Amino acid sequence: MRENRLFSLFESGTIARAYFRAMKTKGKRRCPYCGFRRKVYRLAAGKLKCGRCRRGFTDFTGTRLARVHVPFNTLAYLAHQFVLGTPAFRIHRETGINVKTVERLFRLFRKAIYDDSLAELNKLGGKIELDESMFGGYHAGKRGWGAEGKTIVFGIYKRNGRVTVFPVADRQADTLEPLIKKATRKGSVYYTDDYEAYACVNARGKHVTIIKEKGKPIVEHINGIEGFWSYAKTWLYHYRGVPRKYFHHYLKEIEWRFNNRNEKLFNNLVEILLKTGGVI
Repeated sequence: MRENRLFSLFESGTIARAYFRAMKTKGKRRCPYCGFRRKVYRLAAGKLKCGRCRRGFTDFTGTRLARVHVPFNTLAYLAHQFVLGTPAFRIHRETGINVKTVERLFRLFRKAIYDDSLAELNKLGGKIELDESMFGGYHAGKRGWGAEGKTIVFGIYKRNGRVTVFPVADRQADTLEPLIKKATRKGSVYYTDDYEAYACVNARGKHVTIIKEKGKPIVEHINGIEGFWSYAKTWLYHYRGVPRKYFHHYLKEIEWRFNNRNEKLFNNLVEILLKTGGVI
């Protein structure tokens, strides 16, 4: 979307609603219950009625926007600020929008991204890098993989492509192997460090173990997934703390940002919010 048109969504609720409606229908309005689109009756107050199943609905029934009760221009503005990574407290200071409203909508955006990422999980193939990392703030006490207050995240990265990440309870082979089977294609080339849990990939494809000398890899590397860890932790840092119960949502948000880094995130987010299925 062009910048001047995007800003027009923030100024007018009517224009913003028309934009969201156009993104939803794509010129083909259909019943969210039975899928019929040949006869749809328009009722009062923006309600619609299906000519086949006779059920009533709105343009956004069956989508996450059906649960949103803020003006559409405010929704568009907050979606834009979410894409930019603006913290909720800063939006409140600049605009006066209730901070709880901002936080509630941001949670809805992250939940939509999380659900969509799991529903649209595509297996990665080719040259694959596997690695784990620890996420969490500083805590006194034990360091390393057994440190308290930390979350282990397992990452799968297709070189020069997409990444898929999962928070995991531990680094054991029994935990990692099902995720590798779920998210990668058999016959791929797997690049890993020398951690013993990765021996399981020998049965799925070629296994290349990265050898390091004085902390630097020799010949082969897993710089791609390690670069993603840096990217993810940089994004999380500016939130100044993430609620533990929502960490998996933030993690998938960062995965989404990385995988769509060359796309228009605002349009992508709107399309996710307008997807139907399991929301009615």
